[in-house]
Amino acid sequence: MSYQYSSLTGAIDDNASPLRQYLDQRYPNLEPVQADYRARAGTLLVGGTGASPGTLGAAFDYLLRFTCNAEYLPETAVFAEPIFDRPDHIAVVWELATLAGHAFMRPLSENTLEIVSRASWALALCTELYRNPLVLPNSPLAEPIRSDRFTTEALLALAPDDALTEMRSLYLLALTELAEFLPDPSAAVAPGPTFAASQLCSADADLIVDGVLIKVKTHLGTANRKTGQRSDSLSLTDIYQIIGYTLFDTTDTFSVHTAALYSARYGALHTWPLQQLLDTLADAPIDLAAERAHVWKLLGGQQIPAIPVLR
Repeated sequence: MSYQYSSLTGAIDDNASPLRQYLDQRYPNLEPVQADYRARAGTLLVGGTGASPGTLGAAFDYLLRFTCNAEYLPETAVFAEPIFDRPDHIAVVWELATLAGHAFMRPLSENTLEIVSRASWALALCTELYRNPLVLPNSPLAEPIRSDRFTTEALLALAPDDALTEMRSLYLLALTELAEFLPDPSAAVAPGPTFAASQLCSADADLIVDGVLIKVKTHLGTANRKTGQRSDSLSLTDIYQIIGYTLFDTTDTFSVHTAALYSARYGALHTWPLQQLLDTLADAPIDLAAERAHVWKLLGGQQIPAIPVLR
């Protein structure tokens, strides 16, 4: 039996999905975690300039992933229908990934930062087509695909100036706030990791470094109607995604011990010991292995995958 929801995000967004109903019933005690988040949220440091927020968020995710691993392969950028059936298009995506991989270098010159930002923006546009092929007519990629000008140079030129300005500010802020998670040859780094249960319901996290699962968000936050000042908050979707990633790791492949959310525009890294977070949200002691087994079966899995032996 296969799970009827194609992605973790889709299952969370649908109140009627079995996974969403399970999370609602099992982890209803959200307020203490949300209140703690609000108390430590800080102020908005990087405002919006008009660039597409969805594309910018995906592009910044790519920039961070390549900052941590120069050889990261953005497979979702390749799997879009207008790209996957064209070897020449695939070659362009891999060339963009090679350029974005220069983000791993330290320090980055202004010119290199612009190039890796442009490459990350183009990869984000490709990923949007994979997530939702129906956006193609309105995508900036429509013209390069239609005119057979799907080249590295053409795609690098698609990033608007305001987007590059935002990405530069977000990147420089992240260098400070995420310094302990940036390139270290001894660290176990997994950019864009998928999990055992991802084969039943698609799910890929942003970053895992030495057992710390980091979700990255670039939301501007809610604006006060009177003052216009924005404030950050932790949504139900944010919490359920973090829980979902840890529960989807049925085989404990990544040995996650800490959950984290990096709010990029506020320069704020929020961390929680995983067991403490689950116990708080459930308002009861949680058996992580049992929860993972339950979710695996809920998603339609039969025999639970064996935990791999690490050598």
